[in-house]
Amino acid sequence: MLRAMLDADIAAASEVWQTAYGAMAKEHRLAEPVRAEVTDRRLEDRLGHFLRTDPEGSFVAEPEGRVVGFAQSFVREGYWVLSLLATLPGNQGHGLGRRLLDAALATAPAGLPGTIQASRDPSALALYSSAGFSCHPAMKAEGAIRRPGPPDPRVRTGGPGDIALVDAVDRRRRGAARGVDIAHMLGVAGNRLLLMEDRGYAVARDDRLITLGALDEGAAVALLQTVLAGIPEGATVEVAWLTSAQQWAIDTVVRAGMALHPYGAVMVRGMSGPPAPCIPSGGYG
Repeated sequence: MLRAMLDADIAAASEVWQTAYGAMAKEHRLAEPVRAEVTDRRLEDRLGHFLRTDPEGSFVAEPEGRVVGFAQSFVREGYWVLSLLATLPGNQGHGLGRRLLDAALATAPAGLPGTIQASRDPSALALYSSAGFSCHPAMKAEGAIRRPGPPDPRVRTGGPGDIALVDAVDRRRRGAARGVDIAHMLGVAGNRLLLMEDRGYAVARDDRLITLGALDEGAAVALLQTVLAGIPEGATVEVAWLTSAQQWAIDTVVRAGMALHPYGAVMVRGMSGPPAPCIPSGGYG
């Protein structure tokens, strides 16, 4: 039933994710995602990226010639991440998610540290917990910036030539670099890199913070505050995956007038908690 994902499966896997997430959101009375060509293209681009860089971590479930589920995971310098896992409604509750997760986990030694950014789906949270991941509930800040603060003058705009700096920060805070993934993010239209001296970085676009890593909370606050200061007036922005380890970020978004909402959990293994001060990306870890 399970086989390696191929390039020809990317569109089907994207549709599985969109359908499964939409159904979950509806069931739990969450805001249902609005389908748009640009977001579909970003998702397929991300699926293709991990299929190219880590083909051994990408699987599809195809029981009768139709893709009904998939999983994508990747390893960076000994750090395992589950990027996405989804099964279509009607194919859930029969162990398919467990088989997909087991296949993804088998691509790396069990002792490796790892993370999963999990949705609020109770079955997903139970699945990852039963696989040995500890649960760290997360919040999402969302809305217009009602009380914008000034950008920090020490923060500058970076680019692909700054990946070595980003890698140095990630190795100290996450224990592993992910330069190939940061470089891919910067190739997506609208994404930009911000740097706080040699102490931290953030990747953002006009509607969200994508990811952030810093050596200390002062640098992290400067980066997040600068991201929020650069949001176009009246735009709705999202800062997600804020656990209790990121109180500095929670304080910053509350000062900016954003609303906090329960959002799922950051699941970790092989470490005491989520890396901090860091804000992960949902799909890139």
